[in-house]
Amino acid sequence: MTSGLRRRSLSAYLAALACSGPSGDAAPDFGPGPGAAPNPPNEAEPVTESNGVSAPNGAVPGLGFVEEVDSEAPIGQSCGGTVFEPERLPLDLFFLVDSSGSMAEPAGSGASKWDLMSSALVDFLSDPANAEVGVGVGFFPENVQPTCSPGQPDCLCIPVINICFANAGGSCTAADYAAPSVPLALPPSPAGVIAGIQGRELAGGTPTRVALEGTYQYLQTWVSQNPGRKLATILATDGEPTGCIGNTPAEAARLAAQALSGPSQIQTFVIGVGRSLGNLGQVAQAGGTSQAFLIDATQNLAQGFADALESIRTAAGPCAFEIPESTEEGPVDPGRVNVRFTPNGATEAVVVAKTFDGSANGCGADGGWYYDNPSAPTRIQLCGNTCEGTLQARVDVQFGCDSIVQPPR
Repeated sequence: MTSGLRRRSLSAYLAALACSGPSGDAAPDFGPGPGAAPNPPNEAEPVTESNGVSAPNGAVPGLGFVEEVDSEAPIGQSCGGTVFEPERLPLDLFFLVDSSGSMAEPAGSGASKWDLMSSALVDFLSDPANAEVGVGVGFFPENVQPTCSPGQPDCLCIPVINICFANAGGSCTAADYAAPSVPLALPPSPAGVIAGIQGRELAGGTPTRVALEGTYQYLQTWVSQNPGRKLATILATDGEPTGCIGNTPAEAARLAAQALSGPSQIQTFVIGVGRSLGNLGQVAQAGGTSQAFLIDATQNLAQGFADALESIRTAAGPCAFEIPESTEEGPVDPGRVNVRFTPNGATEAVVVAKTFDGSANGCGADGGWYYDNPSAPTRIQLCGNTCEGTLQARVDVQFGCDSIVQPPR
């Protein structure tokens, strides 16, 4: 683990983080310990804060926040802790893009779904605001005959221009998707991805499950070779899985859940364009991103896709934080870490409770935070709801106080 942390002096805070009491207490009382004296602030050294303010009182629905009560709360057990402002991890995005034959179908504007979607994606990649984002792309299906003749089964022919696309077929082998069309690269890196998108031919079915399986295999290797970065994948498709054995939304969701809860902690965002999109939401939920972005292809598909990408960039990037192996007080105890936020313009911090099991599996409607690896953590990750609700807040992490934990569900 690397520190990646900036110390903040005691004078920088108007309220200290409330620390939990004995293990298992969901919301203990806090107060100054008998005879406890706060350490004086020192800009040159890390500051240990003594808790002498209000106690957490209850969860704020949807964010995992714990509110502070009046400072006259009953005195309970107190502790000291070292407070840091952690650095946010740099972001990598891997796009897994559906290039099946049905993407050639015209959308509401007359242009094809592929033309509108790919144009919005190229604009996103070309945006200077994304210059520090690492990017890569894979397509599905692979290994499919790109053309067909009118009258053949599963052959999509576009009138007037007289072009036909195979609307079924493609590899059902995960290894074919574990070698992406354009591998991830550290920024600046959009040129190869843009060229790959612009040169892609459309054909085949929608083997979503097997494409995700191979993609996650590749991404897990990337994470192991590029520590200290946050990775998310974006699945963009125009329909539910078709073809290949076991190619169902439920199986795709199972793989997304495994990628999220595994050592690499890979989030999966989903953008759906077109028809038959209802079951894509379970893939997004399993991948830790709350819900899929579903776009009606008969409406303004290009703008809807662009808006979805902007939302994903915002949600994916700022919610992972490195933690150190130790502070001046000694090794970091994973059971004695707390996270708090000060909303933009506010003067008091609020605490976010850790998920009951300390992992992504514990994320629910109440949000919270968790470790990348509960047994040997190197980073803190916010649950989707908490991340979205705290994008304009300052985050602080306190080491040395028993973690405030959500009750088991």
